Amino acid sequence: MIEQHNSLSEKILKKWFWLYLFSFIIGPIWYFIKIIISNELDVTEVWVLYWVISLITLVSAYNDLWLTDSLNYFIPKFITEKRYDKVKSILFYALSAQMITWLSIALFFFFWADYIANSYFKTWSASNIMKIFAFFFLWINIFQIISTFLMVVQNTFYNKILEFVRMWFILIFVLFLYFLNLWNIITFSYSWLFWLYIWIIFWIIIFYNKYYKIYLKNQKILWDKKLFKTIFKYSLSIFIWLQASVILWQIDMQMIIYMLGTLDAGYYTNYLSIISIPFMIIWPIFSLLYPMFSEMHSKNETEKINIVKSIFQKNFFSLSIAFSVLFFVFSEILSIMFFGEKFLNSWIILKYSILFLAFNFLLQMNFNIMASIWKVKERIYIVLIAITFNFIMNYIFIKTIWVNGASLATGIWWFLIWIMSEYALWEKYKIDFDFKYLFKNIILIWIIWLLTYKYILPIFSSLNRLELLLMFCLYSFLYFIIFIFINLKEFKFFIWEIKTLKKQSKKSL
Repeated sequence: MIEQHNSLSEKILKKWFWLYLFSFIIGPIWYFIKIIISNELDVTEVWVLYWVISLITLVSAYNDLWLTDSLNYFIPKFITEKRYDKVKSILFYALSAQMITWLSIALFFFFWADYIANSYFKTWSASNIMKIFAFFFLWINIFQIISTFLMVVQNTFYNKILEFVRMWFILIFVLFLYFLNLWNIITFSYSWLFWLYIWIIFWIIIFYNKYYKIYLKNQKILWDKKLFKTIFKYSLSIFIWLQASVILWQIDMQMIIYMLGTLDAGYYTNYLSIISIPFMIIWPIFSLLYPMFSEMHSKNETEKINIVKSIFQKNFFSLSIAFSVLFFVFSEILSIMFFGEKFLNSWIILKYSILFLAFNFLLQMNFNIMASIWKVKERIYIVLIAITFNFIMNYIFIKTIWVNGASLATGIWWFLIWIMSEYALWEKYKIDFDFKYLFKNIILIWIIWLLTYKYILPIFSSLNRLELLLMFCLYSFLYFIIFIFINLKEFKFFIWEIKTLKKQSKKSL
């Protein structure tokens, strides 16, 4: 089910090729859709739409008793043991748990939509949007289980090709509404139902033919109390951690709404859209690393986990610094380019956290390792501490420097969580920085930054939005070509280090 005959290096190079190929294709499509949305809707409507979607997405994490998250930990272990009956059983447990809760939550959103719209969103349009997304919620659960399963078995090709199809269906539907003058916040909400129904059909066909029919169809579902207790114990830990994480991620937005209002929340929403662009590089890494770490841990391959952590932290930490500086310099250009001048305040917000981006990468790496080796309690303690500091920092900074303070607080808690997670892993998986390599990149990137401010940015000042997009893409291409050239020796060594894992994998087979 997982390609056990492939070495670790082959998995990294082959599977991440598909992750990044489709991520770089999908990303621009999604931002083109966001550009259309920001042109046609005002700041408050954009906030309402995105935060109804966020609300539904957050609540969807509650409806399976966190058994879906357990798939990442247990399925690689069961596949390694060739216990496909246990794989089928945990999938059945997760789906059954969802069936109990998804209908009641969907009905709650449908019948309480008016109350939530008036008391929380303070706009009537939110009520109709929530009723539409109540139907979205009914089916998103099936998608979540199968999507998680495909990443757990490390089938990055099918996972990304279907996401590519999803984005094209959304784009086609949005353009259809736009050119027929049927565009409004309600009709766009229906586009989310449209892609979900299409996508689920494709997902189920692939899941059934590729996995269920071959590996699971003839397996019995186990009614084993010990198995269920073990899975539920892990799920309960995930539950506590997830609640703390949800609070941590929501503190800034909720405090902005309470202390400043929905207009400022709209600016902050678009800031979140801009800062999520670099995560196109980071997210594909961790969507595959978690199940890979779990697989290595189930084989007691501690040394390999250390090697993977070391080589990726060294290279991607420098890459994330390059992204941070690029987005810091072009923050105003990005805001105008994507969302227009009415969202100009978003670029100011961006500057307060973007330079902390590298620490988000480091903490994500550590959290994936902690989850794969069952250090879930430690993750809970870390997030609970971060919640306390984040609440205090948000209150102080929002009071003093407006909505920018929430952005600054976000960057600081990225750093704080990384420090605590590093301490939790210090005994076996401590960080190993190459400071010479790091300082070389910092110095050279900042030289490029100063030259860009003096000679490049003035060129952008007289361009329209399309010209800004083309010039920014051209500059970004040249910028990263220079970055790769400067680090050519290290990148070659990075590939060599990955290939050495191939020899180690063959020896362990």
